[in-house]
Amino acid sequence: MAIYPIDPGGSGGSDIARTNGFIDYNDTSTTTTPLVLNADIWTTIPNDGQGAFTNKAYAPPNVTELMDSNGAIDATELSLGDTIIIRNDYTITPQTNNGSLQFRYGLGGGGNEYFLETRLSRMDSGSGIEYRYSLSTDLVYMGDLNTLNNPIVLQINSTAEATLVNAGSVIFVARYNA
Repeated sequence: MAIYPIDPGGSGGSDIARTNGFIDYNDTSTTTTPLVLNADIWTTIPNDGQGAFTNKAYAPPNVTELMDSNGAIDATELSLGDTIIIRNDYTITPQTNNGSLQFRYGLGGGGNEYFLETRLSRMDSGSGIEYRYSLSTDLVYMGDLNTLNNPIVLQINSTAEATLVNAGSVIFVARYNA
């Protein structure tokens, strides 16, 4: 697999084709009304893509959207072999101390749904304190039509009652070039 850098100048002087790119989706739905997280229940994270810092100027060629209006990643404009790298940015405020978090992507559809799951850090500094999660990235590759053609939902699970404010997600596309 070859990953080609973006030609930011677009001058045409480079012989490297611009094949990669990103879209940054900034959410407004949880900034005015934080999302309530009930303890030990998987909750889908919304993203309306209507925030002031949404940036679609650097989308890969022939890609108009990478997320639907509910906040699910939409990879249907990609191809098998393409890879997405996602950086999510959200803040959790627990109601009790010592809660723990899990995050997952729900992929595929019907009887072929599957999850990519990770544990996040414990919230041990106290209740009512904001814990921001923003600097890690996740990689998902389009290895089959089940992954490519179905929404990819973002979900969170907290062991403590909490609220979530979603700043947004940036989705980078690395094209597969055989």
